[in-house]
Amino acid sequence: MKFWNAFRIFWIIFFLFFAIGLPLILHYGGHHKGDYEMTHTSPITAAILLGMGTAFWLIVFISYSKKFLINPSFKKNGIIALNLAGLLLLIALAAGILVYTYINESRGYGWRYLYFWHPYIIIPCSFICYSGLFYGITRRIFSKY
Repeated sequence: MKFWNAFRIFWIIFFLFFAIGLPLILHYGGHHKGDYEMTHTSPITAAILLGMGTAFWLIVFISYSKKFLINPSFKKNGIIALNLAGLLLLIALAAGILVYTYINESRGYGWRYLYFWHPYIIIPCSFICYSGLFYGITRRIFSKY
């Protein structure tokens, strides 16, 4: 049993690094929009990207709540305080990224600093893709048993 717990923890940390850490490293490694790019980004494009990111984050929040807060198998032995803390950390991550980048990257242009590979948009997309990938692979492997 200890092997499977360690195996599960390893994959959780692995996916969290590639879902959260890598997009943040790539973004803050130097890819910011310049003034020229922001002046030529339409407000409609910025609003659509903001809406897409918010919709993706809502999908992540709803699926997390559905899997870990509503599921009766996770409600025993105090696993609920920890799952709720995970949900609160996800909400804080989404809000923190949005507020921090707005303060530091907007330079008076509003939401025009957003682009499709921005961490506010790509982090929930990677959560959705990785959870679908992980669910599909484990479902195929364990459906035989």
